[in-house]
Amino acid sequence: MKNKYFTLSLIFILSGCIINKSQNNTYNLNSEYEVKQKSNVSLINRIRSNPGIYVEGYGDNAKVFMKGVSSINFPKEILFILDGIQVGNYSKISSILDPLKIKSIKILKNPVDLSMYGFMGSGGVIEIKTQ
Repeated sequence: MKNKYFTLSLIFILSGCIINKSQNNTYNLNSEYEVKQKSNVSLINRIRSNPGIYVEGYGDNAKVFMKGVSSINFPKEILFILDGIQVGNYSKISSILDPLKIKSIKILKNPVDLSMYGFMGSGGVIEIKTQ
């Protein structure tokens, strides 16, 4: 009897996954949000609000990592891109960026999107656009 219920549950679960996959053929791991109101909220506090980001430390010395298995085994800081120019890690961008000028922030997690940045972007990429 137990085997019969297990088989039915497994079929139900698998069919649910197949239905969901057929309805949504693309999986977008990236997240992007526009900054509608200009505020003096620091970049690190805006980044902390994303559940896929792990921030270690505070202020200009903070280190930003992407959550996931690879970040546990081989932690690599996120690469920051400011208006299409590779800046580097958080400590470099925090010294040159005015939080009032941030127009949008895009967090790239998808391996296809990260591939254009090579090894530097293998830990994740945050693209920031200003006015």
